[in-house]
Amino acid sequence: MSRCVMLIMWLIAVAGLTFAGVRFSGLLDSMLPAGEPEVTRFSPEMPLPAQPNFYLVCGGGHCPPAIRKIESPVFPVSASQLFSRIEELVPSMHGKVTYRNGETLHIRFVVRSSIFRFPDWVDLQASPVEDNSSELLAYSRSVYGADDLGANQKRLEKLVSQLSALTRGVPVSQ
Repeated sequence: MSRCVMLIMWLIAVAGLTFAGVRFSGLLDSMLPAGEPEVTRFSPEMPLPAQPNFYLVCGGGHCPPAIRKIESPVFPVSASQLFSRIEELVPSMHGKVTYRNGETLHIRFVVRSSIFRFPDWVDLQASPVEDNSSELLAYSRSVYGADDLGANQKRLEKLVSQLSALTRGVPVSQ
């Protein structure tokens, strides 16, 4: 083999081993800090990023005008019961809870992408609608990058479907 091919193969091997060492040692989590954002206040005046790297679930006048959102279904449980269901599902989303307020029924966690460990912030809040019904207010956004490749939308749509099943008494498949 020529020296050029050998050099290229050596560089690929070194780069691959370096990436694997950094990726699986946990160093990427500290190299890519998520930087805790302010507590999310769901309202029509809520500031949103200019880039399409976020997704919202909300309703009842809690949502700002945005293209990247869906209307929250009304769940047939109280807001505190919905918050309990949300807390049940957070571990299955592989996130680290960084903020929890049982009075405002608000929880925040950071989720990291599987390969490069890029952080996404997810804020979830249960909001009462009527006596025994509630809705989900959710905001999932990427910390880095101009596009999330649909990850935030998939995450929140899956959460809504799991919450719908849980509040109807149907077992949720993880």
